[in-house]
Amino acid sequence: MLTYKFRLYPTRQQVKILNDTIETCRHLYNDSLGERSCDWDVGFWKQKQLLTLRRQDDKYLKQVYSQVLQDVLLRLDKAYQAFFKKIMKYPKFKRREKYTSFTYPQYGGFQFKQGKLLLSCIGAIDIEMHRIPVGTLKRCTVIRDVDQWYCCITSDDGIDSIESKSIKNAVGVDVGIENVLVLSTGEMIENPRHLKQSIKRIKELQRSLSRKEKGSGNREKAKIHLAKVWRKVRNQRLDYAHKVSTKLASTYDTVVFEDLKINNMIKNHSLAQAIMDAAWGKLRRFSAYKVERSGGRLILVNPSGTSQKCSGCGAAVLKDLPVRTHDCPSCGRVLHRDHNAALNILKLGLEQAHVEKRPLLVRRVSKFASRKQEARGFIGG
Repeated sequence: MLTYKFRLYPTRQQVKILNDTIETCRHLYNDSLGERSCDWDVGFWKQKQLLTLRRQDDKYLKQVYSQVLQDVLLRLDKAYQAFFKKIMKYPKFKRREKYTSFTYPQYGGFQFKQGKLLLSCIGAIDIEMHRIPVGTLKRCTVIRDVDQWYCCITSDDGIDSIESKSIKNAVGVDVGIENVLVLSTGEMIENPRHLKQSIKRIKELQRSLSRKEKGSGNREKAKIHLAKVWRKVRNQRLDYAHKVSTKLASTYDTVVFEDLKINNMIKNHSLAQAIMDAAWGKLRRFSAYKVERSGGRLILVNPSGTSQKCSGCGAAVLKDLPVRTHDCPSCGRVLHRDHNAALNILKLGLEQAHVEKRPLLVRRVSKFASRKQEARGFIGG
């Protein structure tokens, strides 16, 4: 499954329709959440059956494509599944700023025609297609990002598995804050610290926003200005993660990362901002699917003791976090702390691959059981 993201350029009238569609979906989500909170016997299938009757009496629901509304109920059901599996907290009612997308779950509700994206009940929207989606089109999610619009097209390339190559060029990767990545080859990839570059402007806009009267037009303008700066930081992180992961996937056939529990690590408020700015999770996910698609493998190893163990003789060399140099008294090996850790990570990964005797790939496996949808192939116009 691949997802392609394209920029949309709707007209003013289409922007109004898109915003109204998001608001209708948000109200349906909140109403359905209220029903399930009051009556635990109400589930996805019952609400889906009642949706037909609800659309007959609600003029706003009639204006939205039926499968888009059904996907709203499915989105709520997934949130409940995540809650019962203790993956997420209990679902919350969505504010206007927190609900920014809607989904066409089947091809037919969305189509490509004459270089435009044709959406049912909305119309043909100009789209900048910098590439052609490969495979069978499955879903289309329309996203509002402050004052810009995007669509994410999900397709199935039909490839169930890729034959894995033998390990010829492996590398161990240690993630950090000072250097976002340190490779077992000794190469250090600097942390660009995108947030640090924009934090002064963000603080100025946050102070300006706090002085604006609630409900005023000036406050809405200030919120948009602040959101645009945060969007720039987010896009910088995304771009950098793609570039670094592409370099890893094109250079090495086997990449070994530590299996860090990032969600637990960001509970440390002293390091949370720096960890999120380094985008460790994105780097690992992007590297995984890019290496896998080229026939390689990405291996996750236990991070325990990788920094405290000597990569030369295996002796334990205890050192605090501020100590950045590894100096082994047993074998006399001296090198950067993170380089030593990357060598240990590579060694663990190769041992694990040898024991398992099979590819160890990181896949983005959904936490929820999929509901199969019919789809058609891509038709360019």
